[in-house]
Parts: sequence; structure tokens; C-alpha cells
Amino acid sequence: MSALKLASLLFFIFLFSGCSSDDAEVVIENLSYEIIFESQLSYSRGEKIPKQYKVFTDREDWLDFIPTIAEVNPDRAENLQKIDFDFTNANLIIVIGKFYNSCCTKITINQVYKRSDNIIVDFEESEPGVAAALSQTYLLLKTQKQN
Repeated sequence: MSALKLASLLFFIFLFSGCSSDDAEVVIENLSYEIIFESQLSYSRGEKIPKQYKVFTDREDWLDFIPTIAEVNPDRAENLQKIDFDFTNANLIIVIGKFYNSCCTKITINQVYKRSDNIIVDFEESEPGVAAALSQTYLLLKTQKQN
């Protein structure tokens, strides 16, 4: 092998081995969680709440989210607004499944973890049954705040 080819090869080896990946430096921390409530939203409006999860670290953010629920199910929103939750020691997470024209699905939490100061919820949802009822499954999770 010529000296030029060898030098080029060594240069590329050092170039690629010296690069660090941000993903390699990210620490993933599994979080324990507790399901504190599970239910169904039932509504027929054209505008649907998208499948999602949201993490709430304080009561104000939670109360700011309640109108999203109130737009489609005012009674459920009123009940959720009244929940007694200690935001000083725990985070509240809502997981909302997909809206279906048939009832009912089940949300399964695969993992809750923290990655670069973000809480991530890995979840999946079962297929709905055959009952003809407009529904959207949701559940509330509790995770302890870390110092």
C-alpha cells in the first residue's frame, strides 16, 4: 500500500473514531410510575384531541390544559380539574389514546424514563372493540420528582 493511501486511511480512521455522538452521552434514567386514574372520553365533535402524552410539573400548567378536555367533554374536565394532586413531590402525566368510533381501547405503558431532563412515556394502545360508542381512552400517571 502506498504511503499516500496509508496516510489517507489512517486520517479517516482517526476522523471517524474521534467523533463523539450526542446520543452516546445522553443518560437514560428509568422512572417508576403509578397509574392513578384510567377512563374514557366520549364525544362526537369534529375536532379531536390528538393521541399524546403531556407532563405537568405544577398545578397551573395542569389547569391550563383542562380546557382542551372541556372542549370535548365538559363533565370529565370538571372532574379532572378537581383532582387532589401534590405537585410539590410528583409530576402528573396524562396519556391520551387515539379517538375511535367504537369502544374501548386499553393503554399499556411500556416504560417511563428521563432523557436529558425530558420525561418520555413509551406506550401502546390496543385496538378498539366492536361496541358502537365514540371513545378515547386516557390515563393519569404519577412519577416522583427527582432533585
